[in-house]
Amino acid sequence: MNDPNKLVFWDHLEELRWRLFKCIFSIIIFSIISFIYSDILMEILIAPTKELSVNLNLQVLKVTSMFTIKLGIALMGGFILSIPIVIFQFWQFVSPAIEDNYTVQVIGIVLFSSIFFFSGLSFAYTIIIPYTLSFFTSMTFENFPVNYNYTLDGYLSYILWLILSCGLLFQLPVVTFFFSKIGLLTPSFLRHYRKYIFVFFLIISAILTPPDPLSQILIVIPLMILYEFSIFMSWLIHRNSS
Repeated sequence: MNDPNKLVFWDHLEELRWRLFKCIFSIIIFSIISFIYSDILMEILIAPTKELSVNLNLQVLKVTSMFTIKLGIALMGGFILSIPIVIFQFWQFVSPAIEDNYTVQVIGIVLFSSIFFFSGLSFAYTIIIPYTLSFFTSMTFENFPVNYNYTLDGYLSYILWLILSCGLLFQLPVVTFFFSKIGLLTPSFLRHYRKYIFVFFLIISAILTPPDPLSQILIVIPLMILYEFSIFMSWLIHRNSS
C-alpha cells in the first residue's frame, strides 16, 4: 500500500513546483515588458541626478555595457513588477495550513504586502536616493575641481540596490503577520527584543546610507514605525485566536 503521508508530501512538492513555475514565468513576462520599455525605466532611474548641484557625467566603459545594463534593468523590473504574483503564489501555498477561509485572506495579504513593498520603493526613490546622492557628490576638494564621472552600471547597481532593499525592509509587518499566524512570534516577544531590533536597524541604515546621523535617522524612523505596527498586528492576531 502507498503511504498516505508520502503521497501528501509529493502532492505538496508538486504544488510547490507549479507555483515556482508560475512565479518564474511571471518574472520572465514582466522582464520582457521591462526590456521593451527599458529606455523609459532608465530615464526614471537617472532622474534623481538632474537635481544635483554638480554636473554628473554617466558613462560606459565596455562595448557590451549598454546591453548588460538594459538586461539588468529588465530583470530587476520583471522581479519588482511580479512581486504581487510571487506573494500571491506564496500565500496560496501556505494559507490552507493556517487559515480555513484562506481565499479572502490571501487577497487581503497580497494587497497589504504589495502596498508596503511599493511604499518602500517610493520611499527609497523620493527620499533616500536624492539625499545619498547629494551627500556623496558634495565630497570634493576646495583646492582643485573634481569631475564626477560615474559608470552607468555602477550608478544603476547602487540605485537599484537601495530601492529593492527598502522595498524588502518594508515587508516587516507582512513577515510578522506570517510568523505570528504560525505561532513563532508573540507581542511580548517583539516588545522584549525592541531595543535589539533598534540596534539592528541602525546597522542596516549604516549599510544602506552615508555615514552621517541624519541619513541613518531617515531609515531608522520608518523601520521603527513599521516594527511598532508589527507588534500591534501580532497582538491582534493572538487576541483573535485566543
